[in-house]
Amino acid sequence: MTIEAIGNKILDETSSAETLSGAINAFVRICSTATGITPDTSFDAWAEDSLLDSGVAINPQAAAHCALDYQRTVVFIRGVYAALIDLCDRFPNTTLEILYAGCGPYGTLLLPLLAKFAPQELRVNLLDTHQESLDSVAQLVSRFGLSAYSINLIQGDACHYQHPEKLHLVVAETLQKALEQEPQFAVTANLAPQLLPAGVFIPQEIEVDLCLADLATEQSMFTEGQQSNTNTLKEPVRRYRIATLVTLSPEQAPAQLRLASLNAVTKKLELAPQVVSVPADVDFNGLDAALFTRISVFGEYCLNDYEAQITLPLKCHALMPLVEGAGYRVSYQLGSYPMFNFEPVRSI
Repeated sequence: MTIEAIGNKILDETSSAETLSGAINAFVRICSTATGITPDTSFDAWAEDSLLDSGVAINPQAAAHCALDYQRTVVFIRGVYAALIDLCDRFPNTTLEILYAGCGPYGTLLLPLLAKFAPQELRVNLLDTHQESLDSVAQLVSRFGLSAYSINLIQGDACHYQHPEKLHLVVAETLQKALEQEPQFAVTANLAPQLLPAGVFIPQEIEVDLCLADLATEQSMFTEGQQSNTNTLKEPVRRYRIATLVTLSPEQAPAQLRLASLNAVTKKLELAPQVVSVPADVDFNGLDAALFTRISVFGEYCLNDYEAQITLPLKCHALMPLVEGAGYRVSYQLGSYPMFNFEPVRSI
């Protein structure tokens, strides 16, 4: 299957789940064979990960594995394509300056789309911490016959990288659920100000909610949905939203970072904290505290609960066992391992 055929299947809104997963699998198979970089979970071992000052940059094999999360990959590729079409309208007769931060070894979110555009329409900059990933992408550019396109490979840390000119599009998908571990916040805060005024940052928004939920029942429903070729949880069972803990957007992130302060207990920088409490008059039987992540990629293209690995709930053990009225000071903490921090406070 050619890269153009793979891109066409992914962009076809009538493609079945089976067709989409088949296209993604074909893409990964071709990339793996061409580069020798084989998808591997590797998350537990952290083998060859890069420990940055603002988060963990997962190793190329683990990054390759992310492509196999087909609904995540499809939604992001469709969102990137929609953004490119929109930018072509906003900036007619202009070569679009594009930065894809954390491109990984396959350039997954961009390479399948290039054939949709003339080489003179795009100037593509692929940024990754791992030189191995960039060497891999270089092989794929040749393998897919994309050498006519202006593709610049840059080794560097997206949390600090400064592009020499303003950008029309930034694509940065360095995500784990609940914004834990990877440096998505720091990447966004650094790169968003480098956009042109009418430029686009992908993803457009990420929200993390703290909820009480019957995760066992939801997981059962999700598994049944997978068996029927849909990852969407249609009807959550007994879900109580406590608060939105953070909203990450390119418009807000730079200011949020400037206002970050040092936590006296953990000695880490944290975004503005808030105090939350476990609700009263709730039957806690079967409920867990959990963090839910929702991602607006671009326009109509979103990832909601259970639609991808990065939108699966993350159990919040700090609130367990649940105590009615218990209060917590919650903040998103930055640093080498970003995560939410919960500190008990007087019950409220």
